Amino acid sequence: MENKKIKVSVVIPVYNTEKYVREAVESIMNQTLRELEIIIINDGSTDNSLQVVEELAAADSRIQVYSQTNQGLSMARNAGITHAHGRYIYFMDSDDLLEKDAMELCYNKCEERELDFVFFDAQSLFAENIRNAPVLNYQRTDKLEDKVYTGPEAINIQLQHKTYTPSACLNVIRTAFLEERQLLFYPDIVHEDQLFTTLLYLQTRRTSCIQRSFFHRRIRKNSIMTCDFSLKNLKGYLTVAQEIVKFKHQTSEYKIRNRIDLYLSQMLNAVIWQAHVLSYPYRLRLAWRCLFRYKKLISIRS
Repeated sequence: MENKKIKVSVVIPVYNTEKYVREAVESIMNQTLRELEIIIINDGSTDNSLQVVEELAAADSRIQVYSQTNQGLSMARNAGITHAHGRYIYFMDSDDLLEKDAMELCYNKCEERELDFVFFDAQSLFAENIRNAPVLNYQRTDKLEDKVYTGPEAINIQLQHKTYTPSACLNVIRTAFLEERQLLFYPDIVHEDQLFTTLLYLQTRRTSCIQRSFFHRRIRKNSIMTCDFSLKNLKGYLTVAQEIVKFKHQTSEYKIRNRIDLYLSQMLNAVIWQAHVLSYPYRLRLAWRCLFRYKKLISIRS
């Protein structure tokens, strides 16, 4: 239930990030928008992460800490949604950072334009033990105007320019919108943001962007961002494709179906290219599955 005194609920799942979580949470505590609640879901951490966040909670009454057995990022975020009372909700990762005026500017933009969500850019933040890692491109708002779009319009522009970045951490969303659409994170897969964010865009009537890199994505060893492509990645992407196709079958709107095909084509061709590191039987199985189910969306060059 919405609490009118709380403007934004910030949900932070935490799992074994004792080295970074204090800095991440403090970047939310120090936001210029003070009417926040900070919902920390300790997802069965086995290091000192819980102790760190409990110390922070003792110093700031806006912080609530909940613990659960390890269930993965999606279930931790979904648990955070159930505890959210803010008018808007933001999903933060426990090893990243946020510019201090981000929540204030996002909240104001959403209120002024009556948005379902607002999105922004990011930049990479390299951990001290990372050398020669590729710089990931999180810049896409320069291709968009400062106006209100429908979600399908906004995602189409990004897909056309190949700048679509489906990170959940780059959106501030009206909480009631999530409830109306029953939009949650798909459990037990990686790349859950691909599904969540794409469905968010496809169902949104009013969205807009802020041309700022508010979010600092930390690139570190042994994170999802830096691990090699594996069968777990493959399963995640194919689950995303399967669920997006289900959504496509539920809509008769040509423009939305067209956007879905464009998204799936880009994603699946990228997956096929990344899967070259897998053993031959798995590559063969992937090729057969994609050609059988998504023949019109696959490039022969992939």
